[in-house]
Amino acid sequence: MGLLDKIFKKKETVTVEFYNSKDGSLIGTSDMPVSQLPDTFEVATTMSLHGEEWSVQEAIPMRSEEFQKSKKLTLRMSKIEYMNPNDLLYSLPTISNELPGRTDETPFSAEPFSIQEDDWRQFEFLRKESTPLIEVECSKIEQLKKEFSKEVDESFTAYTNCHVRDVIGYPGLDIKLSELTQLLNSEEIGGLKFHGDSGFVEGGFSIPTASSVFFGLVKNEIVHELCIGNLTDGTRNEIQSILQRFDLLFVNWYHAEVISKDD
Repeated sequence: MGLLDKIFKKKETVTVEFYNSKDGSLIGTSDMPVSQLPDTFEVATTMSLHGEEWSVQEAIPMRSEEFQKSKKLTLRMSKIEYMNPNDLLYSLPTISNELPGRTDETPFSAEPFSIQEDDWRQFEFLRKESTPLIEVECSKIEQLKKEFSKEVDESFTAYTNCHVRDVIGYPGLDIKLSELTQLLNSEEIGGLKFHGDSGFVEGGFSIPTASSVFFGLVKNEIVHELCIGNLTDGTRNEIQSILQRFDLLFVNWYHAEVISKDD
């Protein structure tokens, strides 16, 4: 494009009509220079109108060469709403610092168990050597509950902040998978998934029992992380069996509660 062409293009204008896609109302009309409009609206586009940010939901026509010929462009816009960070509420007071990897397949044939990502390591077994680190994390959770809890209604408490457990680190359990299944009286082993994920947790396993579902990470038939989902009244007995057999601690991070084999 030559210099004269560029000059004339800058002077070229298109009548743009802006509509609110929510209710169809006309926001406004403006004669805009072609140079201020994109070559195409086929990619996500945002525009500033009256000092507010709007996203283009639909453009008629979509390409620059078309609205340059017609001298008219219709844009259906959606106002971008920004959430106040102070209004953000968390359903859990604490979550784990890390998530395991993903894989497309699992070596276990039973039905896989699905959990939310935030439920990863919320109810878990840890070595007794982790006691000092457990105390640090529990102290932070208790402090957060005091300072950042908010009653939504009579049956639900939310939190304006969330403690990310970054001190406790890797559990590093050393449990034979065969011993665990024998203790839980269950030979059925399935994979592990996160809700909404088509793949599987890498190294993930799940063991359904009469009262609960145990899950975690296993490598070379050795369980390195062990957690519980679907807790019921009978789960406490299963927890105690594991604590007694493998000399571990059980931590309910939601309540910052630690259970030993002597409890």
